[in-house]
Formats: sequence, C-alpha cells, structure tokens
Amino acid sequence: MTIDPALSHLLAAEPEALQAGDDPADWYRAMSEQVLGPWRARRDGRDDAHDPSGCHGRGRDHFAHALLGGFVADRPAWAMVAGHQAAMRRLAWERDGLGLFPDGGVVAFCASEEGGAHPRAIRSSLGKTPDGGFRLDGQKRWATLAPSAAALLVIASVGRDGDRNRLRALVLPSDRQGVQVSPMDLGERVPAYAEVRHAVIDLDAVPVAAGELMDGDGYTDLVKPFRTIEDLYIGAATTAYNLALARRSGWPEAAVEDLLLLLVTAGAIAFGPLDEPGAHLGVAALARATARVRADHAEHWSLVDKGAAAAWRRATAGPGVAERAKELRREGAWRRLRAGAVRR
Repeated sequence: MTIDPALSHLLAAEPEALQAGDDPADWYRAMSEQVLGPWRARRDGRDDAHDPSGCHGRGRDHFAHALLGGFVADRPAWAMVAGHQAAMRRLAWERDGLGLFPDGGVVAFCASEEGGAHPRAIRSSLGKTPDGGFRLDGQKRWATLAPSAAALLVIASVGRDGDRNRLRALVLPSDRQGVQVSPMDLGERVPAYAEVRHAVIDLDAVPVAAGELMDGDGYTDLVKPFRTIEDLYIGAATTAYNLALARRSGWPEAAVEDLLLLLVTAGAIAFGPLDEPGAHLGVAALARATARVRADHAEHWSLVDKGAAAAWRRATAGPGVAERAKELRREGAWRRLRAGAVRR
C-alpha cells in the first residue's frame, strides 16, 4: 500500500502560506491557479502504473483539493474555504454536475430558508416556463460564502406529491438577472471565521435553463449527504493547515505524525461511499480523535507566531453550530446498523 500522493506532498513540500488578500474569492482563485492547477498538471502527466491511487475516481481529486488548499492557507478561514469548496465539488461530481461549477470560482450552497433546510421548510419554487426553461422564486438565508460566490447551488421545490415536497438542485451564476445577494446581519453572534460571510439571497423570477438542473432528489441526494461530506472535508483541510503550521514552527516529529494519521484516516473515509452508516460513525470517531490530538498538542502552540496562534484559538474555540445535527447522524447510523442486523 502506498500513501496517497497528496499526503506525501504535505510531508515533502515547503510549508509556505499563500498570501492573496482578505477576500475569499481572491484567495480561492489564486489557490486554484497557483496550487491546484499545477498539481493537476503533474497528476495528469503520470500514467496509471505510477498512479495506483486512481486520482480520477472515488472523489480523490476533491479530497486532494481540500488537503492542498488547507496546507497553503495563511489563516484558518481559508482552510475552511478550501474544505467547503472541495466538499461542494465532491457532491457535484457524484451527481454529474461538476461541469456547472466555475473553475476557480467560489460556489455557495443555498439550501436554508427562514425555517431551516428540511424539505418541509423549502418554499423557494422552480416552475416550468413555456420556452422549456424554468423560473426560480423565493428567498435563501445563511448562504455561506454567497457574498463572494461566482455561482450559487440552489435547492428549490418543483411541486408536491401528497405530503412530500419534491426538491431539485440547480446551479446558476450569482449575477443572474433576478438574483439579489445581501450580507446577512448576524446580530450578536460572533462567527469563528470573520472573513467567511453569509448572505440572504432574494430570487425574483430568475430564469433557469434546463441544463442548469442537477440530477437526483435535492434533499436525499444533495442536502443530506453534504452535511457529512462538509464535516469530513473541512476537518481535513483544517488539519492540513495545522500540519503546515507545525512544520513551519518546528513542532516535534511525533506531533506531525499524529496529524498525518488523522489525515490518513480522513482519506480512508473520503474514498468510499459517504452515505453508509460506517462513514457517519467514522466521521464521528475522527472528530473525537482530532479533539484528543489537539489537546495533546496544546503546548506546541507556543512555538507558533502569536497572530497565527490567536487566529487558531478563535477558529477552534467551543463546539460548532451543527454539533446536535452531527450527533443525530451518529445515532441514526447506529439505528440503521441495528435494524439491518435484526433483518438478517
């Protein structure tokens, strides 16, 4: 067994941070051009005999995207952006919709509305028009990165089957006629990443082409699996950022090895189907292991630049806003396993 090429890169490459300003779109574009582009060119130059990992399949490209972006991030927020965008592209790849995503452009996931992201809460509507296209109307809230996005992945209703709200996903440019993106007032809430902004998106008679719709059910095939993919990929990108800081700052070799083990584990999960109970349990266990490793490494942050160490503390302080949802997914995975055992 050989270690994944992206992980080998994180151990061998110079751990230099990419400086590209304070806007997520600018940094992500620079990272795509200066890091992902050359990486893909080198990868495509290898033949199968020298690429046993199969970089073109099973989501490996997108996991490498998360690792490489996190590794060159100059702040925790950009590691989050790299992981989030890699997760978006993994999801789109699974639904044959990756061609709708702009190269080097941020894409915002627009599912949540005033009542949340559950199917019954989705009121945005996608109706057919006489020309064979569609018309999109409604409002989205808590759209992460939307103020910096080149494109929006929107979840909307196409009607009901009895009590069931039928949802579809579509991807359209953020500057499309009828789309208004407004920064969201967070009130007294202090975000972990000040640079990662959220938005309210008003959709008023937005024209949508049939080719801009993605395959599958908008909830079961996109919203629901994205939660697990996002947790895994953002976590991996953040650990890759931690690893780069550790190497730059002279942490003990054993600490770097601990971080490598977390990434190897994340990769083992990422390269398989993420809708299986084992994947949900693996992500939950990985989160606990990551917390333990971070606690073990607390003393090493004295070796890190004070500004970087302070940014890390802000980004990792306290539980995330989706902790309850993560716990429900873990419990649901155990229920599925137990139900399967009973049937057998």
